[in-house]
Formats: sequence, C-alpha cells, structure tokens
Amino acid sequence: MRTMKTALAIFTLGAGMTLGTAVPVMGAPYGFQSGDRFGDVRGLVDRTQNDLREASQLERNDKDQRNRYSDAQKYLSTFDRHLTKGKFDKDSLDKAIGKIQSVLDKNTLQASARDALHRDVQDLRDARAHRY
Repeated sequence: MRTMKTALAIFTLGAGMTLGTAVPVMGAPYGFQSGDRFGDVRGLVDRTQNDLREASQLERNDKDQRNRYSDAQKYLSTFDRHLTKGKFDKDSLDKAIGKIQSVLDKNTLQASARDALHRDVQDLRDARAHRY
C-alpha cells in the first residue's frame, strides 16, 4: 500500500511539473512571455533562421539559390532587430516572408526542408495577423 502511495505521489508531482511548464507556453501563442513583449515571435524568427540554415547546407553551389537564402536571413534579421527595440515592423516582416516564399518557389529543396519552411511562412503570417 505504501509503495502505491509513493508511486502515486511521484506521478502527481511529475504531471504537475510537466503541466506547470507547458501551460504558460501553450496558453499564449502570440502573447507576452517572461517580460519580453516579442519573445514568442523572436523564437519563431530563430526557428525560421535555423530552418533556412539547415536547408542551405544541403544546397548545391548555385549562386542564385545561395543569394535567396542570404536575402531571407537578412530580412529576418532586420525584423528581429526591430523587435529587440520594441517595434513590430510589419514591412520588414512582409519582406522576410516574401524572401522565404521565393526560396520555396525557386530553390531545389528536400521535402523535409520544404515542409519546415512552409510551416515557418505560415506561422510568420499568423504572427503578423495576430499582432497588427
């Protein structure tokens, strides 16, 4: 009986800790977190930058394709820089989305990279719609 109570207590604590850390993140997909007004959007930008880097590592040495990756990262970086200053610059975000869409439309991509970038573009569009 005591073993059962101990196991139940451990399970309850584990579940509580798991839910306690997951709920704040899930509860505000485009809201304020940890005192950082745009922390969630900055996380999305970081994820998109990583997906672009991963896709570009699989790229052949085609100059135009490399330039499209570079342009997309440049505009994402500009948008992120504005976020750090407390400004949600919709124009920079629109340009970044356009550049990523150009990578999707014109570059040769693996299916997993295409899926990740497509998800990123959709999430960036959702963030834009929820912000302004």
